[in-house]
Amino acid sequence: MTRSIQGVIVLGASGDVGREVVNALLRDHFRVTVGVRDGSSRSTSLPASVRTTVIDYNSQESLERAFRGHDAIVETFNPTVAVHQDTIVQAAIAAKVIHLITPDFSTDTFNENADELMIFEPKLNAQRVLEVYAATGAIQWTAVITGPFFDWGILKKVFWVDKDTKEVIIFGSGDQKVSMSAIDMSGRAVVAILREPQKFSNRAAYFADYTVSNNELLALLRDIDPKGEWKSKNIPISSFFSQAKQLWEQDTKAGVKDRLNSTAYQMLGTYGLFEEG
Repeated sequence: MTRSIQGVIVLGASGDVGREVVNALLRDHFRVTVGVRDGSSRSTSLPASVRTTVIDYNSQESLERAFRGHDAIVETFNPTVAVHQDTIVQAAIAAKVIHLITPDFSTDTFNENADELMIFEPKLNAQRVLEVYAATGAIQWTAVITGPFFDWGILKKVFWVDKDTKEVIIFGSGDQKVSMSAIDMSGRAVVAILREPQKFSNRAAYFADYTVSNNELLALLRDIDPKGEWKSKNIPISSFFSQAKQLWEQDTKAGVKDRLNSTAYQMLGTYGLFEEG
């Protein structure tokens, strides 16, 4: 597996992370293809120069055909798609793909307590499947861990800084250090990995723009915006977790499919960052 990586197929490129990855790969002169589900239209946000190919996650034959001629796969899809990881990996090996980047791009799913959070189950199951095949030497993988995307989160109002009300939420003590990134880190990280795949082979790779506590963040905001009257709101982390689990269970009973955009998902992800036990 010493050949250089030139051809890359991105799965799930219509999302925010996928777009960042595609654009970063193009800027660094990779040959980029985007896998599009059968029946889906090409995303209008994709550059015109990007080639698309139709894929069916239920068909190994379809995936193998799409993967042929590519050196690497980048999974930027919704975690719910990770249930197809076994089929994806078998097709990748058959198509002689040498490197696969998993659909992490967020909180550390390799933390020893990660399996306690229900939101990580699809990613953890996909990782277990991949490691079985990687152990044979048939394919290499890397998981990109960036922490939360602070710029994206502030715009979407799912971050703990509200620029409109000038409020910072303090979870627990507020002293927990959290590594975080701008969303374009997803693309920067992928390029770094695919340029030196052996350096990042078969492991989680950690990238961050900043590592800061919420108390430090509040102090920083007050310093750079002294007239802004920044304030804090304290939330006990234990009760926050209980509420998140309750919402998750309610969504489960209601048959909610889009977990990624649910309030419960965001809350559980936040708990995973700030839990102090």
